[in-house]
Amino acid sequence: MILVCDRTVSERAMRIRERMLACGLPAAVSALSSIREYLPVRILITFTDVFDDLRRMPYGHIFCVAVGDGFVNSALNAVRVGGEEALPAAVLRRLALDERDDPAFGIHLTPEIFRGPGFYEIRGHTLVFTAFEERLFLLLALASDEGKCASPERIGAFCGAPSEDANAVAAHVHHLNQKLAPALGDRAIRQRRFCGYYLANRKESSHA
Repeated sequence: MILVCDRTVSERAMRIRERMLACGLPAAVSALSSIREYLPVRILITFTDVFDDLRRMPYGHIFCVAVGDGFVNSALNAVRVGGEEALPAAVLRRLALDERDDPAFGIHLTPEIFRGPGFYEIRGHTLVFTAFEERLFLLLALASDEGKCASPERIGAFCGAPSEDANAVAAHVHHLNQKLAPALGDRAIRQRRFCGYYLANRKESSHA
């Protein structure tokens, strides 16, 4: 999960969030003061003129990508990119399981899940998702890897407009499950009451 943060919910932060979504990457946007409401996240994106303020907050354990020309101390679990166009590659490089992967050609999220340009390869099956489905699958794959669920509200915030309601999310999950069935079995994505959706592990999905 990716959180774009600025001092306020600024136009530049919203613009970067839209860029992430367009690349199939789940992303939400937040003011610095509201970061806690979106945790856990895998990557923070901010700006070099905000980086020092962010690193004074208790989120130093979260990898940060800072955009701009200012100085960023890479020892602070961070990297700088000069412009917004370099962000997708920087984010994908961080998400890659294998550091030898080239984001331009694709990355391994797990030994069994390869994300290529416009497709996923899962257990030998090539799958093509809609833009929302791709963001939803990646969100759940990353969250489930950490033993977390994603509520409909969280899915709306990171995968699309926050107005996505529970029924709309359920419909997206249903259609995505149909596409995942050849690779992961029936009901690869499941719902846990009062928690949200999660991607079943290998044992669960193979015995669905």
